[in-house]
Amino acid sequence: MALPNLPQDILDRLAALEGQVRDLSGRVGQRPAQTQIAGGDVSVYAGGSFRMLSFDGAFTQAWIGRISPNHPDGSEQRGILVYREDGSLALSLYSSDTSPQALALRDKAGTTVLADDVQAGGLARPYLSTDNWVGATQAPTYTTSSATFTGLQTNYFMKQHPKVTANYRVQTSAGTTGEIRMIDEYTGTVVVPPISIAAAAFFDSAATGTLTGTHEQALKLVWQARVTAGAGTIGVMGLSTYGVQS
Repeated sequence: MALPNLPQDILDRLAALEGQVRDLSGRVGQRPAQTQIAGGDVSVYAGGSFRMLSFDGAFTQAWIGRISPNHPDGSEQRGILVYREDGSLALSLYSSDTSPQALALRDKAGTTVLADDVQAGGLARPYLSTDNWVGATQAPTYTTSSATFTGLQTNYFMKQHPKVTANYRVQTSAGTTGEIRMIDEYTGTVVVPPISIAAAAFFDSAATGTLTGTHEQALKLVWQARVTAGAGTIGVMGLSTYGVQS
């Protein structure tokens, strides 16, 4: 059926409208590349994760959100894994057991070189030591015959870990027994509880105790000793002191 005579401008508008319909139809199902996000957030939830693959797609270089492995009870784990270009793990926020997740920095061989203590806070790795070399037969220089705890050696220390391990050398006279302990003189708290020492003793050992205070708090660690029986003396000498995790 022939179209009635219509003004030319109406035909032009119909032709333009047909072109727009064809253009829109061609774009259906197409999704523009999303390379930028401006003025908004990206949310990943309900078990989802964000993964960035290596250039060739052979392995993951960054994994955030739902990660592997699951927790030992089978529940999903959410954390962060960052890998080097060669595929070795460099940074992680995850747990391989039921403990809280630890933030760890690893070297090329997979060794943890820096980590937080997930139980008590502070530093878990590395252990920081203040070593002190002494002669094999060197006796403690400072001794006491007092029946009350007396400070014999002092070490100014900064708290980086929740606990401290202290190596020491102790000596008692023949017929004299005693005790040694370590305190933080700034707070008056006992770090290493009393250790009983037999008569005529001369040996090296180590003890671990809990540090009080906040992270990076200054401490004054003091080895104390006292005589518990006998008329002789007891001496103690610190050999090294280093922080350890809980």
